[in-house]
Amino acid sequence: MTERENIGVFLVCEDQLECAGLIALLNNDRGISIVGDTPSAATAQRMTSTLRPNVVLRSERALSHQTIELAEKIAEQSNESNPIHLIALLPSLNDPDIELLRIDRCIVLDRHMSSAELVAAIRVTAAGYLPVRSDLAGNLARASVSLKGASGIAGKQVLNLTKRERRVFELMIQGLSNPEIAAALNVAESTVKSHVQGILNKLDLRDRIQAVIYAYEAGLVQRSFHLEEQRTHAHC
Repeated sequence: MTERENIGVFLVCEDQLECAGLIALLNNDRGISIVGDTPSAATAQRMTSTLRPNVVLRSERALSHQTIELAEKIAEQSNESNPIHLIALLPSLNDPDIELLRIDRCIVLDRHMSSAELVAAIRVTAAGYLPVRSDLAGNLARASVSLKGASGIAGKQVLNLTKRERRVFELMIQGLSNPEIAAALNVAESTVKSHVQGILNKLDLRDRIQAVIYAYEAGLVQRSFHLEEQRTHAHC
């Protein structure tokens, strides 16, 4: 955060009623200040460089190219000493929305989240942490994961994983937590934690979010099966 006492938020929202509601909500929190608002993502690109908010809050009904451009611009303007974060509020997480997760300091959250959850997400984001929307795991859990189909550099990296690490990686990118993976593989949770760290190190990934993005980009995830089928395979 900057030296500003409160968290500075800049709103980018095309719906005037929604914008008014967000202003009323956030102004009611003594730790948050609205530094500006606009319905235009293009205008926001220019204004954020001047206003330097801690968080740019973008809400829309479907991911637009303008939002991706805004995220890229904010990433360029941001730096370690004075970071700017973009929170994109979207109704659902689809494959194109994964583009946003590859952009530095960009977060995708549920557009219909509660007021308390939104305020908490803004605070967590401004503090430098990464809140993750729950349906990311749900979407991935409904995917068919096939590490045998990996190709190119990613395929070679995956082959560096041990047989057990590959199995943990499959379950990890389906959205299973460490306790769930431990239960599926009938091992201790501490063992799973060790495998997860080994996987991240071997694939040169920072965290689970990067692992998810890696899986998408490497073509390891193909949407074809349902959650129930995946859970059946996970326990085989």
